[in-house]
Amino acid sequence: MAGIRALQRRIKRIEEAEKPRPSPFTLLFGSFDAWVEREVLPGIESGALAADDMIAVVAALRAWERDGTWSGAYAR
Repeated sequence: MAGIRALQRRIKRIEEAEKPRPSPFTLLFGSFDAWVEREVLPGIESGALAADDMIAVVAALRAWERDGTWSGAYAR
């Protein structure tokens, strides 16, 4: 019986490892869009962030969010 429980725990760990992990934006702000609305847009409006540069940064980070690049960060 103990062998069955150990097997169940191993299967659970394997299944958990295969699930996609949330990005840092999801963990900290709830979603990527929430981060843009709370941090980026006010920063651009106040002049603290350059609008041209932030468009490129947000586009790159959004691509990472979409394609799962953040999952590689957890492997390290």
